[in-house]
Amino acid sequence: MLMLGGCAMSGLLPDWTSNDAAGPEPAYKFLIANKLKEIIGNAAPTDTLEISKADRLESLKGASWRVCVKAQKFLLPPRYYAVFFQRDEMVDSRLSVLIDQCEIQSFSAFDWKTEANKPPPAR
Repeated sequence: MLMLGGCAMSGLLPDWTSNDAAGPEPAYKFLIANKLKEIIGNAAPTDTLEISKADRLESLKGASWRVCVKAQKFLLPPRYYAVFFQRDEMVDSRLSVLIDQCEIQSFSAFDWKTEANKPPPAR
């Protein structure tokens, strides 16, 4: 009886092992630009922002996309933030920790003001 109850519950749990759990690569620049205050707290004009490309990875929350954001204030060491997406939605963001490997990513300039006004084409 307990085994049948477990089967009934399986439909309510997310399928973290599915190949499509992460979905296609998100329009991460647009999404991050519009949620920047949630991610880094404040995008001050004195901050230089850079962004990495999206990398698909497996985690405890299932398949997802990780994007790193580097914020640099003049004379201070850079701060790195990890942002995670599943199916075109931001599911988590945090100050980067060692396992995120944001410090070793390649970055490009991130003009968040421009990106915030460039919605992705409809899929």
